[in-house]
Amino acid sequence: MNKLGKIFIGLGSSLLIFSVFLIIFYKYEDKKASIASKEILTLIEENLDKELEENQINNLVTNINNQTTPQIKAININGNDYIGTISIPKLNLTLPLNNEFNYDDLKLAPCIYYGSILTNDLIICGHSYKAHFKYLNTLSQSDIIIITDTNNIHYLYEVLEVEVLESNDVLEMIDNDFDLTLYTCTPDSTRRITVRCNRIYE
Repeated sequence: MNKLGKIFIGLGSSLLIFSVFLIIFYKYEDKKASIASKEILTLIEENLDKELEENQINNLVTNINNQTTPQIKAININGNDYIGTISIPKLNLTLPLNNEFNYDDLKLAPCIYYGSILTNDLIICGHSYKAHFKYLNTLSQSDIIIITDTNNIHYLYEVLEVEVLESNDVLEMIDNDFDLTLYTCTPDSTRRITVRCNRIYE
């Protein structure tokens, strides 16, 4: 075998080993994310208010009438603020919802990227871990998404469309007429699977 052939075999072996390492690392991170999410979810559910007191309702109405940005109280867990949970019944998935976007915090739970539940412009980003948003692309029109805040109030949303955006389409992600947007990376991390939803008022 000539020298060039040996070089190519060496490179191929190195790439194969690196690929195996990446797969193992991804599975490890995925498992870690699953465990962390479950632990946080348990703590959130233990702290949920069972009833929303009348003065809290009045405060919410006052904020909306005064056109100020309404706030939902957060539960602080290990230095991170969580405002409730997000459930996707079709995916048999319930996860904590982090109040602030941070790349490190994404390893624990989906994060609010932009907007608010109460102003109907909420955008939530999640990792493409199996334990998080990996299967967003399987959602379809009329699927239901439920957000439960820390006052134990449920906000129901209906999926209207699923689209794929380029990674730099920040304006297209934010500038929309939908009440809720969920997004995650495609498997190659070059684009964003984007789920658009509107609120169901009962």
